Amino acid sequence: MQENKRKSGSGNRPRFVLYNNIMIVITGAAGFVGSSMVQHLNESGRSDLVLVEDFPVMPEETHRGTSLQGEGASRQTLQFVEKIPRDLFFDWLEQNHSTVDFIIHLGSEIDALPDDTSCFHEYILEFSQRLWSFAAMNRIPLLFAAASTEAKWIWTGQEWMGQENGKMALCEQMKRQFDQWVLKQRVIPPLWAGFAMPEVYGPNEERMGDAASSVYQLFRQWQQENRIIIPFYENSETYDNEPLMDRIFVKDVVTVFTWFMNHLPASGFYYLGASYPRPFSAVAKIIFSILRQEEKLEFFPSSKEKNQIPYRKIDLPLNSLRRVGYKKNFTPLEKGIRIFMRDFLKK
Repeated sequence: MQENKRKSGSGNRPRFVLYNNIMIVITGAAGFVGSSMVQHLNESGRSDLVLVEDFPVMPEETHRGTSLQGEGASRQTLQFVEKIPRDLFFDWLEQNHSTVDFIIHLGSEIDALPDDTSCFHEYILEFSQRLWSFAAMNRIPLLFAAASTEAKWIWTGQEWMGQENGKMALCEQMKRQFDQWVLKQRVIPPLWAGFAMPEVYGPNEERMGDAASSVYQLFRQWQQENRIIIPFYENSETYDNEPLMDRIFVKDVVTVFTWFMNHLPASGFYYLGASYPRPFSAVAKIIFSILRQEEKLEFFPSSKEKNQIPYRKIDLPLNSLRRVGYKKNFTPLEKGIRIFMRDFLKK
């Protein structure tokens, strides 16, 4: 890797090393999907990565600007060029944008976001809008995670709660506003794609807290209580009226992002899911089957009407991956959960 050792900047502006090599920028690199994206690109032969995040949960790099120890069972050393704090990112981008090949905008980990939600408008929405505008003006392709197509559930220890308030819901609200804002823009990047995803699950999501997938939460529930409790709608007279959720394995998410960078298909919003929603009990039964354990299922009705799952279809013109040439099949739920549990049980 060749570097231009000149420093740039004047006055109080921060000065950065100027790079000559082409790089990929990944925001939200300390998060669940972001760290998986870094690992996947490394495995694909790319280490020319600039990671943008506050990095409150990522271990320190072993050699500055070279590598860092990855979270997870493999403890794989992740290769990258530089880590940039998000509050200095646009200063760095102004000085190095000519060498940026792609920007992958994945946002921040929920638990890493400030507790003061009053700053979310600036921290999430305005940051994303500024990033889009910069990419458009400087002709940099941009891929980003759109708002989720699924509402989140968390297990409180007493019952399952549909998330209508709090950091997680507000974060999704900001992302929805950004998605709608994107549709109104006339100045656009040379290629852009927003991926509306269902629930993402897979290895290394244990640090996500309340934002962790139902797969993770159900498995942890079995570990802690030796049983799995399934929510169902309060007004149901049977145990058949469970929440249905589409899910996607994190490895499939990062594979699609990489494919878009390599093939440059049409810009637009895409649905990144299997379109095959499954109930909570299906996940639980897969877990018991893998563990070869007797099924210990209990059903728990929501105690309050407001706790009904606040499912809202995302209002975007979504394109099909198949129509632009993506031919790989997504990981079946059974296989994905098996990989997730194998990774988790190693720790």
